[in-house]
Amino acid sequence: MTSKELNRLAKDPRFISGIYNYCDRWCERCPFSNRCLNFAIEQSGELQSKTANQLENEKFWEHLHGIFQQTIEMVKENAREMGVDLDAPDLRAEVLAHERQVRRREVKNQALPKAAMAYMKAADRWMTAAKPAFKAKGIELETEARLEIGAPETELTAIEDYVEVIRWYQHFIYIKLCRAISSQVEEQLEIDPEMRAFPKDSDGTAKVALIAIDRSIAAWSGLRQSFAEQEDAILQLLIQLGRLRQGTEAMFPNARKFVRPGFDQ
Repeated sequence: MTSKELNRLAKDPRFISGIYNYCDRWCERCPFSNRCLNFAIEQSGELQSKTANQLENEKFWEHLHGIFQQTIEMVKENAREMGVDLDAPDLRAEVLAHERQVRRREVKNQALPKAAMAYMKAADRWMTAAKPAFKAKGIELETEARLEIGAPETELTAIEDYVEVIRWYQHFIYIKLCRAISSQVEEQLEIDPEMRAFPKDSDGTAKVALIAIDRSIAAWSGLRQSFAEQEDAILQLLIQLGRLRQGTEAMFPNARKFVRPGFDQ
């Protein structure tokens, strides 16, 4: 895909502008994937499969690098049309100075990412410790299926879904909260009135993190019903997520009100 083809694709009216900025990256479960430019780009060429081995394939990374280069060229072309030289020494020095200022301010807000990191590690520990419980549950459901009692297939599907949700958002929450804090610092440093009037990226990103937290809470609650012996351990994880949600809502009080393109319209 050339930069011209990428430009043409970006102008396709079927795509919702900016929808990929505030999503959870779970394309397989997204009802708007056919209206997402990012998804269309990722599906081009040889990005069709997503197994672990294929993600490590050299062709995948070569193609991904090609997309990156094409996007950079498109950005540079658009910047030149606007009279902006992205390689100008003065601009680069200004950007570096700004980045240093942002990093200094970000340090003050590390409690939230630390809490997200703590949850991420706690979830890993639980999944490792619960392996015998999962094995026992599997034997129990196999017995129910053999005796034709209960609804073992339904429960198994539910458990698999709960684990998939937890695993998908486990690292995602930390990443999005880091981005939300970084964006919030950038917004606080902004002095242009027009730029300050735009919807805040920090709120949109925090909203996605909150949605991930909400869904993780629901998934852990579901697992709690299937693993009675793990009730106390899961409760501790739910408490961690509850505190994380409260902290996020306190730092980003307008996040829930943010209107995400496509999803909230």
